[in-house]
Amino acid sequence: MKQIEKWKIGNDELVYYDDTHTYFCNGVKCISVTQLLKFKFPRKYDGVSDQVLNKAAERGNKVHESIEMYCKYGIPSEELEEFRNFMFLKKMFGFEVKANEVPIILKYKDLIVCGRLDLVLLENEELMLGDIKSTSALDKEYLAYQLNLYRLAYQQCYGVEIKGLRGVHLRKDVRKYVQLPINEELTYQLLDAYIGHKERITELFEYIEHKERMMSYE
Repeated sequence: MKQIEKWKIGNDELVYYDDTHTYFCNGVKCISVTQLLKFKFPRKYDGVSDQVLNKAAERGNKVHESIEMYCKYGIPSEELEEFRNFMFLKKMFGFEVKANEVPIILKYKDLIVCGRLDLVLLENEELMLGDIKSTSALDKEYLAYQLNLYRLAYQQCYGVEIKGLRGVHLRKDVRKYVQLPINEELTYQLLDAYIGHKERITELFEYIEHKERMMSYE
């Protein structure tokens, strides 16, 4: 059975099709934050087998789901050590989860980027965005780009300023709450680079089509 999720964000309608992992904004297919990051980090998982990636993804999904069930319904996980580590960090750093799995739309020039962010946090009376990672090592560069994209999108969608970015690194033997830098300039550079890449690809295909047409006339 196909799973479809829909949200109304301002004047925009965002639809997500789970079977194909695709987003549509007002009926137009758009890329996800994850797809945009694959452009920046194309070789991130080179050398890692599909079996290892699938096992890690399955575990990561369980961790995300356990935290979502607690934040939305107050149901704690009895089995996951990662969940207990999350609760430890929550108490240690005194943050409050205001929302999770929040849909976002980022509009920049002719590009639309969509996705869902893990956590909206309240820390020391200021709003932060957080992302949960259960990978063996925390890639801070990747996570900084990801959260900065979410920050631009969240502010654009909901009209609220985000004061900080946080990585929540959870494994059975790991519990880290990491501060990440806000850097709008680098984020816009990534968006511009992706747009330029799209334009170059389009020009290449148009050139190839033109040459093919010219050859057919000869």
